[in-house]
Amino acid sequence: MEEAREALAKWQADIKRNLYENDADFKHSVALYLSEKVGEELSAFGERVPKELDPLVMENNLARNLPYLEGYDGLGMRYDKVVHHPSYAAAGDIIYGSRLMEKMAKPGGLLEALCFMFLSSQAGEAGHNCPIACSAGIIRVLQKVPDFPKKKYFLEKLTAPSYRENFTGAQFLTEIQGGSDVGLNKTLAYRDDKKSWRIRGEKWFCSNANAELILMTARFDPSIAGTKGLGLFLVPATLESGEKNHYTMRRLKDKIGTRSMASAEMDFHGAYAIAMGEPAEGFKMVMENVLHISRLFNTFCVLAMARRAFHLALSYAHHRVAFGHPIFHYPLVKENLARIKAENSALLASIFATVRLQDDFDLGKVKGEEVKLLLRHLANLNKYISALWSVEHIHHALDTLAGNGAIESFSIIPRLLRDSIVCENWEGTHNVLRMQILRDMARYQVDEIFLRHLESLGIEKFRAPFERLKKDINRLKESSEELQSLLIKSVVDQMAQLYAGVQLSKEAEQGSPSKAGCLQLFTHLHLSDQAAQVDQRTLELINGSLQIS
Repeated sequence: MEEAREALAKWQADIKRNLYENDADFKHSVALYLSEKVGEELSAFGERVPKELDPLVMENNLARNLPYLEGYDGLGMRYDKVVHHPSYAAAGDIIYGSRLMEKMAKPGGLLEALCFMFLSSQAGEAGHNCPIACSAGIIRVLQKVPDFPKKKYFLEKLTAPSYRENFTGAQFLTEIQGGSDVGLNKTLAYRDDKKSWRIRGEKWFCSNANAELILMTARFDPSIAGTKGLGLFLVPATLESGEKNHYTMRRLKDKIGTRSMASAEMDFHGAYAIAMGEPAEGFKMVMENVLHISRLFNTFCVLAMARRAFHLALSYAHHRVAFGHPIFHYPLVKENLARIKAENSALLASIFATVRLQDDFDLGKVKGEEVKLLLRHLANLNKYISALWSVEHIHHALDTLAGNGAIESFSIIPRLLRDSIVCENWEGTHNVLRMQILRDMARYQVDEIFLRHLESLGIEKFRAPFERLKKDINRLKESSEELQSLLIKSVVDQMAQLYAGVQLSKEAEQGSPSKAGCLQLFTHLHLSDQAAQVDQRTLELINGSLQIS
């Protein structure tokens, strides 16, 4: 009994090691893309996450410490205050203290900023990493719209390196009747007698409900249906007079994960708003700046959660003894861990390359509509595959801990799993992303752009899966519309896996035996065998089962 506790105590000590210094593969990627100075800053931050941030996030996520809504003040006046436990602000100060918002706001600084988020997200969503993505979207929008009063002030507050002193952002797009079908949104934007914009209506899923700045869509012209009638507006929580802006919270959402961050249902009662550019360009700005950037952030976030779960499980496997041996030595345990590592490493190589291309585009090093479409496609691929696989990875990391894996006080893996499930559905579910890629193939020929890009990277090692992908794309294009909706799943999987394999290969070639081993396993798992076929018979079976359900 004492030997078992001693082994677990050694495991606990082991998992508190510096997250950056203890991850040779991540360090290798950083060295390939960023400066030595950035590596030193990441090392300092990586020391704080397991020792300082983890305990605060664990405390804040206890049921008794979750945020709650106070609807009225002591005089019975409505004021809708979200109350957080003190550990929430303390955790926020550590995360924002890394200066990642300031780094992100500089053109070409996105990858550097996201490396810090990769470390902070290893503590889970932590109540702050989603608001960080929202703030990033607002910063990018503010940097692109014409000047207006307080614009500079808002940018300064959004990039301040302290949660207690900064402004955080929120993005309110979802309405109860709309969901992913944003074109159904009904919340109205109108001009008052002073020509100021006002918002009236309801938003259904409002994360970071206590944000100082809200970016939201609203219908600026009820006669224009669909997304073309949606404008993009910035709604400050506080008016120039110091009064609260005119919106109220119905209640906070009781979510499966990301529970430390307050999500609410909200009503807008003529709330003051600032139009972000021309209203008619609003939805385009949402897609190109808000959702696009959020999907890149989401990818880093879920990959970080899976990476942390892997390291926790790997260390546990070395310390936990069963049937006379550390469980790491059992082949099924090794297989599980090796698969998680190989797939996570490939996806991290994929998103590193994508964000570097984004930085180059933002700096004007690469230009053109084709690059913009490629980036849109890569962001969708990365968000899709990272969310799909990371939930599975965290789940199977939890398996390694067996019964202990289900205990919230034993490790953070249960919370990582819950948080990853929420992130999986944010910024586009798997089916939404698959169908967006299918539409982009028809409208913009993004498949042709993607294939040309792959060839420019050098795909001789992957010629067979490349040719299979081309063949399956042609088959999809020749199929009925209904069958295309099923075939796109395999095509998107192949696209994501092939791009990840190519990028992991490029990193492995730069002196990383560990990544070379990951590449071999990844290739064996995903790039060697013939992809499964989907045909008309599949449709018949699906339709037949629905008829008798």
